[in-house]
Amino acid sequence: MTQISVSSRICGLTHTVTGRIEGDSIIIEIDTPCEKFRAFTFLEVPLQKLPDNQNDIILEMERQINCSFECTRECALDCTRKCLIPGAVFNVCNIENELAKKSLQILPLKDAGVLLNESTN
Repeated sequence: MTQISVSSRICGLTHTVTGRIEGDSIIIEIDTPCEKFRAFTFLEVPLQKLPDNQNDIILEMERQINCSFECTRECALDCTRKCLIPGAVFNVCNIENELAKKSLQILPLKDAGVLLNESTN
């Protein structure tokens, strides 16, 4: 599990992004007081279809909650382009992806060692 906390000077809020691998997906949870992300409970990203950049993360997040994160005219802050949440989500996805790759690389080596040890006894 990976957890990143970011505190933004733009909005003055602290956000926590947590990610974990479940099966062949990364489950992302966002804990934030930001009203734009309030309805956002979690994001499920397939390991085989990880976004290439933060813009892709934003599009995927908007698709999964069927809502746009763009600021409205009533919004006092134009924080969308500078928001730290999509960047934190992107980083959590990359970290979890690398951890998944490492655990997959280790498993065959352990299995091969166990088989080798068992065959010599």
